[in-house]
Amino acid sequence: MRKYQWIATIALTILFSTNAFSSSSRWGADYFPNFKLTTHEGKEVRFFDDLVKDKIVVFNFIYTTCPDSCPLETAQLKKVQDILGDRLGKDVFFYSITVDPKTDTPAKLKKYREKFGAKWTFLTGKNEEIIEIRKKLGLYIEEIQDGSNNHNVSMIIGNQKTGRWMKRSPFENPYVLADQVGNWLTGWKAAPKGKGYETAPELRNITAGEQLFRTRCDICHTITGKELPNALGPDLLGVSKRREMSWLLNWLRAPDQMLTDKDPIAMALFKQYDSLAMPNMRLNRQEADDLVEYIQQETKRITEGPSEKIFSRKNMSVLGSVKTKPSADVVAVMNVWVREALPDSEANAGYMTLINVGSEEVTLIRIKSDSFNKVEVHEMAVVDGLMNMRELKTLTIPVNDQVKLAPGGKHLMMISPKKDLVQGDKVDLTLIFSSGESQTVSVEVKAQ
Repeated sequence: MRKYQWIATIALTILFSTNAFSSSSRWGADYFPNFKLTTHEGKEVRFFDDLVKDKIVVFNFIYTTCPDSCPLETAQLKKVQDILGDRLGKDVFFYSITVDPKTDTPAKLKKYREKFGAKWTFLTGKNEEIIEIRKKLGLYIEEIQDGSNNHNVSMIIGNQKTGRWMKRSPFENPYVLADQVGNWLTGWKAAPKGKGYETAPELRNITAGEQLFRTRCDICHTITGKELPNALGPDLLGVSKRREMSWLLNWLRAPDQMLTDKDPIAMALFKQYDSLAMPNMRLNRQEADDLVEYIQQETKRITEGPSEKIFSRKNMSVLGSVKTKPSADVVAVMNVWVREALPDSEANAGYMTLINVGSEEVTLIRIKSDSFNKVEVHEMAVVDGLMNMRELKTLTIPVNDQVKLAPGGKHLMMISPKKDLVQGDKVDLTLIFSSGESQTVSVEVKAQ
């Protein structure tokens, strides 16, 4: 958050925590506008009369095409919603108002709401009136308005009847937020007497990665091996063993770009979790490394064993990976390329990583290509003390596992090319599986 955002936050908190408490009339109809807004159901409401008056409320501002902070805010409020239970909509009211009314129609807000399992009200209205509402709530900062949807991600909680208002971070612990909304705003009673701070246990230091997980990832993910019902994202126990490290770091830093590029694993996750995209958290490389390190440490702690035993195939079933495969792909194919052959060579070598993101074992039985007379899977093996190459008739990829075809190991032997292939050329390979399904991938020729 920029310096002036912190200054605005402090100023608003002081304003709302001094003058406000002396008189509720200061924050009544004379202060708040009564603009018309439209709910996600298409119902017309008045801002003050219908949303604010005599209510305990939570307001935040989002837009449905936001790639980073808005999905995190909404997911966090979903957790607070679950903690408050049936109090939501009875004595506590949540409202999310779009900052992009041109795009966010009631229908789009409704669809966005359903993705998260949210039970509160989403609203749109006239842009200039929404800006005025943001100003009145202290959530509009002139300096960051650059013609985009850049906006203050803080939210405001308050009790209009008593005049008690507070600005909060949406990334606060959800139990703390629920307590503040559900209890603090209703009475401000003195805290019960108890033991002094001198008896409190000493808090342990947490790593940078754990802090990142708590504030960025815990909203949607767990690291337990047991994914929660209706989870917004997969459980991450052992994820660094199920995903190539380069893929994982790219996913943490730029998930939106990987979806744009139609990465097969990214698309599978997007499909499984109701088209809910992972937000771009703007992590730098060090932060991504710290986060992966924490997940690895937590995986080892939970499974209580060394990493080489933790991720055996026998234990892979508990690691909470993608439960269903994408409809278009049998496996996710990564790092695929064909080596440019030497002049007059009768074969090219091909490499790829096959990742099973489905719920059943997958067996590759054949590969064909119009660019070659024959394509076989080969591996190097020691026979009678000599290194020999042999053909593999089938290649099985277990659930939540991967098989690498790489130089020095298993690889594709692409026999009798129909023409000389040089760097930059592309060929199509069709993978045929024992299930009868097939999948075609486009492969680039490289001189390495």
